[in-house]
Amino acid sequence: MTFYNVDGGGAGTQREMTLKKTLLLFLVLTGLHGLVQAQTYSFKSKNASDRFEIQTDNNGLYCLFRVSEKKALTTVFRKVFLNTDLAPIDSTEYSIEGQANLIASGADEKYQFHAFYTKVAPIEKIVFIVTDRLGKFQSTFSKTVVDFSHHFPRTVKKLRNIQLSFLPNNGSPGMILVQPYLMQGSIQQRGQLYSLRAEDGQELWSSAAPFLSNIQSTDSLLIGFTSSFPNRMSQNPLYQINFVDKTSGRLLKTIPFTSKGQGYRTISVFASNGRELMVSGSEFESGSTKNGRFYMSMYNLFGEKIFDNVDSAARLSTRRLHLMGNVFDQDGNLVLVGESWKPDATRAVVTSAASILLAVAVGGYAGVNTRVDHKIDHVVFATLSPVDGKLINFKTFPVGPWYDYGILMTEGSHVLIAISNQVISYDASEPNTPPAPFTSLRSGENLILTSSGPIVGKSERGRYVLTKLR
Repeated sequence: MTFYNVDGGGAGTQREMTLKKTLLLFLVLTGLHGLVQAQTYSFKSKNASDRFEIQTDNNGLYCLFRVSEKKALTTVFRKVFLNTDLAPIDSTEYSIEGQANLIASGADEKYQFHAFYTKVAPIEKIVFIVTDRLGKFQSTFSKTVVDFSHHFPRTVKKLRNIQLSFLPNNGSPGMILVQPYLMQGSIQQRGQLYSLRAEDGQELWSSAAPFLSNIQSTDSLLIGFTSSFPNRMSQNPLYQINFVDKTSGRLLKTIPFTSKGQGYRTISVFASNGRELMVSGSEFESGSTKNGRFYMSMYNLFGEKIFDNVDSAARLSTRRLHLMGNVFDQDGNLVLVGESWKPDATRAVVTSAASILLAVAVGGYAGVNTRVDHKIDHVVFATLSPVDGKLINFKTFPVGPWYDYGILMTEGSHVLIAISNQVISYDASEPNTPPAPFTSLRSGENLILTSSGPIVGKSERGRYVLTKLR
């Protein structure tokens, strides 16, 4: 029973980053020491507002970036394919009328696609370019503000306020799944999920389904969950799992997803292998973050529950649990990765004492800082069987202490956890071996994890430089 490795990343946050077997994750941190540098590749990136794309592709990478001058009447983007040693093996260029900006990229088993905003006075357009997996041009089409307005409750006035996200689409190459967003100041409004035909841009359907998180795609279905809170005072999310017909966008079925008892659940894993749906994460007592337990639920694609298993042991004692994500080990078992923490008011007390002293010095009144830190002192690895959901291994290792949540990156069964400027590594297929220091990062460096190893990216003197680490 093999599942795709995806990141649920918590309760219903669309911005949570996707974890796949060929994961690409940007992590802006601080520092890099103690590693031998190998091959490099760089491209021009003078303007901080320029968006470029670096994506894994088979066993290598591709980089997509602007090569024309910013104010040119026609904007030229270059796509360069790199092998595992960061050596260029092929490239192609795409020309777009007007001053264009890259806004989104995506791919399926057959195609890669990119969306660019451009304006040729007075017309605003979003131009879509579809290529094969080798970058060869296949089709192009454009959409205006009129095409987007019916995806939102109110009329869209300016196309430059639209942002797009391409959703994963397994099993139906040539169908582009688009999630549009309307940016109005600091407010983001989600539009209706819709699909386009890759060969000509024809809209196939626009779905009236609610906004779905962590969408899974099978040959015939899109499956995602919604989350809500019953009232303003509640911190316990309520979930529903939704099944959408991929050929029409019609909502077929909605089922509630709740804990067995009076507590609540958070979803960390929402994954499908095309035959079953796996949902897993942590379960807590109602109104509490203590006594976190691990659970796994399995459904068939008709929404029928196969099993629902909760680990009954209180494994973290008085500590709280924060799940970061997941990985699958070499035997196909699910490994939940988390941090255990305790409340720590040390810094709040120090700050309050300092504010009192300052108030006395200036003859004022002291403000009280009531912030309580999350003192993270262990990382947790819980291995669950996809056969019955039972917990088959549990490991906890001391770290830190940390006062910020870490960020998880995975490749295969390998785990990297980054916190502040430090990165530690762990192999889920060797569960008894403690995590080990991996690297530290300098200011402005990005760690990119690929199937052929880690790469560091950094802006240097008007260029963006990729360096492979040995």
